[in-house]
Amino acid sequence: MSRNEAKQAAFAWSLSEANSSRASSLRTTRPEAPPRAGAGGARGASAEEAEHGDRSQEWDAISGPPLPSDNELWDVRAAARYLKRSVSWVYHKAEDGTLPVKRLGGWGIRFVPVELRSWVERQRAGAR
Repeated sequence: MSRNEAKQAAFAWSLSEANSSRASSLRTTRPEAPPRAGAGGARGASAEEAEHGDRSQEWDAISGPPLPSDNELWDVRAAARYLKRSVSWVYHKAEDGTLPVKRLGGWGIRFVPVELRSWVERQRAGAR
């Protein structure tokens, strides 16, 4: 018994067992996935799209919970959802002074909804 085999035996496995289990796992095949509906070229409506037609319910699930009311301060996530931007974008714009922000005792930032909505309207007016 070589030195490596002695170490392997101490841990209750051997190289021959490892090789045999790897070889057997390579021989096993995974079942193939069924073909997707609508896959294969031109963009047509899948069976699900044809059945449901409207994706508004799916979009509601993706967009997350509704925005807080206007009489509450919004956190960064709510502001990002309203602006349709990422949370990191909102943090960056708040730090450089682009977005109107309220700092809370040095531990966080919040947004006044009315100020944020007016900022968006000014941006839209300036883009025209």
